[in-house]
Amino acid sequence: MEPMIPVKEYIDARDDAVESRLDQKLGTLATASQMRNNIWGAAAAIIGIALAALALAGDRFDGGMSVSPIISKVQENQSKIDKNQDAKLELMDQKLDLLIKQTAN
Repeated sequence: MEPMIPVKEYIDARDDAVESRLDQKLGTLATASQMRNNIWGAAAAIIGIALAALALAGDRFDGGMSVSPIISKVQENQSKIDKNQDAKLELMDQKLDLLIKQTAN
């Protein structure tokens, strides 16, 4: 048979074991200052990412602005080509109308 342990000693031993496990678990939790540092670090990272995105977007916007004169030149050239094609098509329409009139008689 097992020796009998007084109830008080048993409860004290059990309380000590629970207390030591609780101390171990509480030791792994972050302190308030550590939590504050983590929050400030996260906020700084978010602000840094936002600023980097704005810088990149600003660079892309400037790039688009510098291409604008090239695009206007391309549009002018295309407009000239379109006018020439329209003139040729108009001439072809006139010739077709003439052929239709000649063949109808």
